[in-house]
Amino acid sequence: MKMDSNQWNGYLTAIEAALEKGMAAKEVACSITTGFRVIPSLRNAPGLNPYHASVADVGYGFDAVRGTIERFRNGEAIPLVKEMLVFDLDTLRISEKQLSPNFDLVAKESTSATFYLIEQSRYLNQQIAENINEAIRYGKALLGPEWNVILKRVQNIQSIPRL
Repeated sequence: MKMDSNQWNGYLTAIEAALEKGMAAKEVACSITTGFRVIPSLRNAPGLNPYHASVADVGYGFDAVRGTIERFRNGEAIPLVKEMLVFDLDTLRISEKQLSPNFDLVAKESTSATFYLIEQSRYLNQQIAENINEAIRYGKALLGPEWNVILKRVQNIQSIPRL
């Protein structure tokens, strides 16, 4: 089934809206993780640096998806626009999966004085995950069975380590 540009735009708008909510949660989570560095019990907590880095990585992923959508909407002729969208969304999913183990290491160092911040971070991590998964659901709805075919192709690229 072929979609017209209005249907494509509708899905892209839904993806952007989901990511916008996730980006707001990411911004607050990033601020909290920066603040963790001034709390003596958390400053040297195992996992703090990788947790902060993985939150930032999610931010880069949001930017990548939004950039791909913007390029498409601006009429840029992108031969592999579907592949870019699947790659960006699935890479964002992978980045989000890195949050939990690193966060759990930091949370182990929590004290009663930092419990509120830890719980807020946990809540924000859940919000980020939910919004990313929502965006991916829209991407899958947009591309239908083609999503899995494209995903199999782009996974080889995802396995290349970042420099």
